[in-house]
Amino acid sequence: MPAGGSVLKAKTFFSLFWAFFVISAVTIGGSYAIVPIMASRLARRGWMEEQGFYDLFALAQAVPGPTTLTTAVFVGQQLLGLAGAAAAFLGIMLPPVVSIILVSLLYGAVAGNPLVQGFLQGSYGTVLGLVAALLVRMLRARKWRIHEVALSLLCFAALLLFRSWALPIVIATVILVRLGALAWKS
Repeated sequence: MPAGGSVLKAKTFFSLFWAFFVISAVTIGGSYAIVPIMASRLARRGWMEEQGFYDLFALAQAVPGPTTLTTAVFVGQQLLGLAGAAAAFLGIMLPPVVSIILVSLLYGAVAGNPLVQGFLQGSYGTVLGLVAALLVRMLRARKWRIHEVALSLLCFAALLLFRSWALPIVIATVILVRLGALAWKS
């Protein structure tokens, strides 16, 4: 991060494209696996503070569509405007599209190979670890009040006990959170 906590703008279309291309090319596991890597890479380059990134990530979750792609486009737009949004879009999308085409051509020939099977099974643990890292970061960044902790634990327990009622439980929790926020402000 530059001196004084200021944030640098991405220098060029290509530098932003390349940053997202590399992130997308080397990350396995989807949205919740790529997000912490994206946040740390952008912060390390001094382009965006981690909290600012997670604010855009939260906004991207509220918009329909793939969260990683939406987050990348929001970040690119903030860094370089419309050109940045295009660079981030292309950088995030090219590696998986090319990979899917190549893998679909090769998979039939190697599907029964024990090394391929081992790799796929080993990937599951990595993805779980990356999702856990994202959860811990997001939990640490938030200032929790006791009633929020209690409501979160209550919702989690209810979801475990009454799985078929997941949607009503989540809706009720959201309503209770909103009512609690209104009561807290007054």
